[in-house]
Amino acid sequence: MIALCVFLAWASAFWAHEHLQPRTSKLLPLTTVSKRLYQCVRACAPALALLLCLYRDFEEGVLYWLGLGAVAGLAVSLLMAALKHKQSGRL
Repeated sequence: MIALCVFLAWASAFWAHEHLQPRTSKLLPLTTVSKRLYQCVRACAPALALLLCLYRDFEEGVLYWLGLGAVAGLAVSLLMAALKHKQSGRL
């Protein structure tokens, strides 16, 4: 259960990071409140994930944190690429 929560925290951080990029904001515009919320999620989610991973064991927790961060980054990048492809009308 902790691994799923860590994955979701990382995925939300990467999702927020992608939405804050200028090239993405052209396709999916954000309001000022949304930008502030995404900035908060981008800053706090990895820290929360690290705290969850370090709950039981330090060495193993750091490895889980890094590994699940990498997997979440790949998953979000593939999802965003598919959404941008669909949004641009090429699908």
